[in-house]
Amino acid sequence: MSTHHFNATTELEVIRKRKKIQQRKSYSQSRLIKLRVELVALRKEGASYRELSLWLRQFKRIKVTHTTVMRYLEKLPELKESNHAEFS
Repeated sequence: MSTHHFNATTELEVIRKRKKIQQRKSYSQSRLIKLRVELVALRKEGASYRELSLWLRQFKRIKVTHTTVMRYLEKLPELKESNHAEFS
């Protein structure tokens, strides 16, 4: 026989801690980091996000949506300055 007594409160705490750890999203590094310079250059030349997505698929064998490219580029400081200058 086991001398261990079941304690529902501590068991529930353990379950909730494990659940919380499992719920955390783990993000890997973007595949676009390697192509940052090229993407910024193309965008500054006037390429749309859809065109950049197509370029990535055709020439770099990376399949991403245009919104993924947009979210990645909007975070870059190189393009934040030029975006504000265009609308001023």
